[in-house]
Amino acid sequence: MNRRVMNGIVLAIILLGAIGLITTLVTNPMWLLKQIAIYAAIAGVIYLIYRLFFKKKMGTEYSSYAKAAKRSKRRFNERNNRVSTIRNISQAKKATKTSAIKKKKQPSHLTVIEGKKGKKKNRAFF
Repeated sequence: MNRRVMNGIVLAIILLGAIGLITTLVTNPMWLLKQIAIYAAIAGVIYLIYRLFFKKKMGTEYSSYAKAAKRSKRRFNERNNRVSTIRNISQAKKATKTSAIKKKKQPSHLTVIEGKKGKKKNRAFF
């Protein structure tokens, strides 16, 4: 079919739908509101069931992610608190001493996963 014909058909369907919606709104608005409420309730129940079952299926992966995110957030907050207290202490000591305080480097919470990049594959060459 031609693109113009398809656009015309889609426009006619949308126009008929709009006319039907307006007529229903004028003649029986309570029925329309009930229908909207019923559809919203059904969609809400389906959404809750979906969340209930799929959250359990994610299981250990999701819980591991949640734990790691919580730990990371806690470390970030602790680091910010330490930095502010270190700044206050260092400013007080700088006022009394002229030498700067050296900060210790915090160990990273990231780990290195060893790969097989350096290993050669066992292949037969002909």
